[in-house]
Amino acid sequence: LRILLFIPLTPNGHRMKRQIGVWGSWGEWGKCSRSCGGGVSFRQRRCYSQRTEGASSCVGPTRSYRSCNVQSCPEGSRDFRAEQCAEFDGTEFQGKKYKWLPYYGAPNKCELNCIPKGENFYYRHKEAVVDGTTCEPGKRDICVEGVCQAVGCDNMLESAKKEDKCLKCGGDGSTCYGVKGTFDILNNPPPPPNQIFIIPVGATSIQIKEVMPSRNFLAVKNVRGEYYLNGHWTIDFSRALQVASTVMHYDRGSEGDLAPELLHAQGPTTEPLVIELISQEPNPGVQYEYYLPVQGQASGYSWSYGSWSECSSECGGGFQTRLVFCTIDNEIYPDYMCRNKPQPDNNRTCGHQTCPQTKRWKTGEWGSCSATCGGGTQTRSVYCVAFDGQSSQGVVDNTECMAFAQQPRSSQPCNMRQCATWSTGPWSECSASCGEGVQTRTVTCRTQQGSQAQDFACLMEPKPSATQPCLKENCVQEIGWHVGDWGLCSKSCSSGIRTRQVICADGDSKFYSPETCKAIQPQKPATLGSCNMQPCYLPQQVPSMQDTMGYDVTHSGDERMLSGSATIHSTSGNHHIPSTKDHGINLLPVRWESRLRSSGSHQLSFSQDPTAGTGSQDCHRSTHGCCPDGHTPASAPLPSACRYGCCPDGVSAAQGPNNMGCPQYYRDVQVSRNQPTAATSTVSTKTFCI
Repeated sequence: LRILLFIPLTPNGHRMKRQIGVWGSWGEWGKCSRSCGGGVSFRQRRCYSQRTEGASSCVGPTRSYRSCNVQSCPEGSRDFRAEQCAEFDGTEFQGKKYKWLPYYGAPNKCELNCIPKGENFYYRHKEAVVDGTTCEPGKRDICVEGVCQAVGCDNMLESAKKEDKCLKCGGDGSTCYGVKGTFDILNNPPPPPNQIFIIPVGATSIQIKEVMPSRNFLAVKNVRGEYYLNGHWTIDFSRALQVASTVMHYDRGSEGDLAPELLHAQGPTTEPLVIELISQEPNPGVQYEYYLPVQGQASGYSWSYGSWSECSSECGGGFQTRLVFCTIDNEIYPDYMCRNKPQPDNNRTCGHQTCPQTKRWKTGEWGSCSATCGGGTQTRSVYCVAFDGQSSQGVVDNTECMAFAQQPRSSQPCNMRQCATWSTGPWSECSASCGEGVQTRTVTCRTQQGSQAQDFACLMEPKPSATQPCLKENCVQEIGWHVGDWGLCSKSCSSGIRTRQVICADGDSKFYSPETCKAIQPQKPATLGSCNMQPCYLPQQVPSMQDTMGYDVTHSGDERMLSGSATIHSTSGNHHIPSTKDHGINLLPVRWESRLRSSGSHQLSFSQDPTAGTGSQDCHRSTHGCCPDGHTPASAPLPSACRYGCCPDGVSAAQGPNNMGCPQYYRDVQVSRNQPTAATSTVSTKTFCI
């Protein structure tokens, strides 16, 4: 075999030399990008070439990278990406100052994207994060020169070592066993409220995903009922959350985009996690998979604990807390059940890094306005302080703060509204012609120019009253004799006597002495009067109604004796039918006799005076005194005569309770009036209340 070599020649026949670049030796390793948590350092080499133009002819990279400081950072250390975002805290951004937090949702994981606290936008502060920053929380891959690079489970760049499902670096999966299944509403109806299953303590390589897209949502909470994700119908966007001392990733479609939901976490978990399904439609199926260690499972009661809370201070020293509780079989129990086992800490210090000293403006409260209206000025104090992230260190010269931000204004205009005052109109006439009344007036708010303004423009001064009482001369009361109705007659025939009330009073029912009325009307109306002047043709009835017509006596005495009683016939079509006021009840008078000046007549109604009337006077004069009612004369020694009181007619004595034995007086008289037939009078056979 012969090999032919063709050596190029120059035009003049000389041999041409090949220009090949040569790498120099590698330099020393540089400083590690991080002090802990897996940093990156690099070394460089130089290509030596005879080319004066064009790219180097050396093949291969100019830099070589390696991992460094792979040991874990101390507990409570701040997230490395969060530290890089915090460098922009307090700097002015679009006219405002924010506290910046890391944002992981951007397409390029190795850009320094930060989101202002409390806002809903993010901003790329740098094109690349510091080398050694993790690409995503909870994962080992790191950013190198703005590109995400794989890191083995030994935390070394370009390492091929991987963890098995049990999280053992380079393991074969023999130290744990898998738990897999599919939950659907047909085969596994959820217990309320839509609980699917519980991920126990120590689970690794967790993955939960929907079989197909739906409008349902996955939710995560602890056994105490506190939600970590999608609780109480509040649905989160895709994010990474710290739960059970691991990072759980929640992936779902954007708003309006149906995509299968996915939960995945590396583990191991340090507390039981309850997985729920918030159902919006029938469940197409949820697949789950996690792994538990073959050995080392805690038996009996054991302590569970959640993830650490955020540090109370970003720098200068703070503290964190976490939930620690006793469990068995994925249920919570009182702490004393785990007293035989060492209890994990539930708090720790954090944020030990020194706070950077910054300068910032401090402002005081605005003072009072120099004018209540028409435009005034109010001022406040503005000064520059040095700030270390925890407390003010003292006032410094204003020029030191001007380098960071524009000085806030120390004065501003105030009370720019037009000046206005209350304007009142004249009082109206009094509403009463005598006695007490009311006067009114208009009250309006007017500007200095006289135009009417809204009432709120005058509220700086009290509003004048729009009403006031007024008093005229005392009203003249018409005082006179008030005359009541006549009472019953003392006899039914042969000159009886009847009485009525006559009192001195005014129109407001105020009583006066009789002398007052006598001064106005000397002649007092009579209180006594004659009645039933006709001779007696029948047995006397006491008391009796006034009947000046007498009785029809055309029947002979023999007929009366045969009937055993007197027959009564009305001799007048106007025969008086008794009413309540006709039977021994003296009402106050309703007639008013007065000689005062009056534009018209008055009729007044007064309440009953139990001491007035002849009934009271007569019973006190009777032989046996009065019955317990105070006005009925007793017909026999008390109490037998009045044991059951009087009948409704005011005349007859009741023979028992409930008007037992009383005559049917009213009915008989009514029948006698309507039908002119003889009615047997029961009056002569009854005991009278006299």
